[in-house]
Parts: sequence; C-alpha cells; structure tokens
Amino acid sequence: MYRLLGAFSVALLLGCSTNSDCQDSELSQLGITGDWEIYQRTDTVTLLPVFIQDEDLRLLDDSICDDLQGLWDYNALSSENGGEFAVDTVMGEITFFTPTYSFRWEYVVVDYDNLVFRYNDGGVEIKELWRRK
Repeated sequence: MYRLLGAFSVALLLGCSTNSDCQDSELSQLGITGDWEIYQRTDTVTLLPVFIQDEDLRLLDDSICDDLQGLWDYNALSSENGGEFAVDTVMGEITFFTPTYSFRWEYVVVDYDNLVFRYNDGGVEIKELWRRK
C-alpha cells in the first residue's frame, strides 16, 4: 500500500496525470476500469430500489499495469473522495484506500457496461448498480 500512496501523492504534488498507458492491463481485463455512474441503490431494510443520479466513480490503472491495484475518484453533488484501490479476485472484493481510512466492497462485473457493488453500511446491506458512462 505504501507504494500506491507514494505514487499517488507524487502525482498530486506534481500535477501529473495519473492515467497510464495500460492498454491490456490486469484491471482492464477484469472490466472494472473506466468512468461509471450510479444507476440504482437498494438496501435490505426497505428492499425498494432508489434510482440515483449525479454520483460518478472513476477507476483507473496506476503506473504498474500488471497488478490489480489502481486509482479511484468519486464525485457527487455533496462529496468528493479518492485514493487507491486493490482488487481481490478470489474474494470478489475491492478495497478502497483514502489517506485516512479504507473500506471494502464486493463487486460483480455483469458485463462491459454494468457493475454491481455490495457492502455493509452500519449493519444495513447495500447493493448498488453502476453503468459505464
């Protein structure tokens, strides 16, 4: 993780683009890299889907193309966040790292244009549907 934090911090300090030239990277083969927008969020309490707009997630390769780590950026009307992430393909999980905390979500790549995240938010299971922009 220190390698990722160091590369991300240097890129931010220098103002360099963190987008790499990884054409056929491990992450792109998984189908998770790209620009995503949320479509729907459902929780296990109400079981009613809520259709969401104006939340975007960008998952990018970092400068090392042959690993399962990259950079992420989240933007919504009321919040922004970002950092590094690491994918565990065996567990089907992505761990997102920020400078102050980390969190883990389950993921499923449905197809090229659709991604599903599942996570626990304060004891409530959440399922989110994201589509490629």
